[in-house]
Amino acid sequence: MNKQVNISKEKIRQLRMSKGWPQEQLALASGLSVRTVQRVESEGAASLNTAMSLAATFEVDVSELQQIHQFETSRKQKLQYGLYIGLVILTLSLATQPIQLPNDPYSTYMNFMSYFLAGLSILIMTPSVISTFKHKRYFALVLASIGTPLSTMLAIGVLYLLLGLSKPMWELFTLGVGGVCLLLMSLREFNKSK
Repeated sequence: MNKQVNISKEKIRQLRMSKGWPQEQLALASGLSVRTVQRVESEGAASLNTAMSLAATFEVDVSELQQIHQFETSRKQKLQYGLYIGLVILTLSLATQPIQLPNDPYSTYMNFMSYFLAGLSILIMTPSVISTFKHKRYFALVLASIGTPLSTMLAIGVLYLLLGLSKPMWELFTLGVGGVCLLLMSLREFNKSK
């Protein structure tokens, strides 16, 4: 049984293009079928033998073919986390918006902190939102934008319930569970390979 490895489809395409080869020429030079080359460039998955053949053809180490893919995955995940963290902070800053009392320095301070956290969350989310539009992941963004606040409110409600600060509100609990489902759907949408 041949081990499967993840390789960077972009790196393979880049190396092939730098030699000016079509996929057929790469298949001929590496001893692979054209279908295998097409699959590697579209899916980024290959057997260890295929990865070794491609590495030998391009005169690089197999790990170099994996390097960019791992970086891209890590960067993509960081952007997703930035979106979710930003949405959680924004939800908390809006949910804890204090009532402004006249001549009360504490409420003025809390109001300032709430706006500061909202601005910070927007800064955290901006690269993620730009990346989402760049990769046309609109549906995933909509799911995350609805699911994350609902999930955050569910977590706050459960915490209040555990601390004895509130009574169960089943309608809000149902909304929160729906939010968790939307959040999981958004994760799946973001992780779909393009």
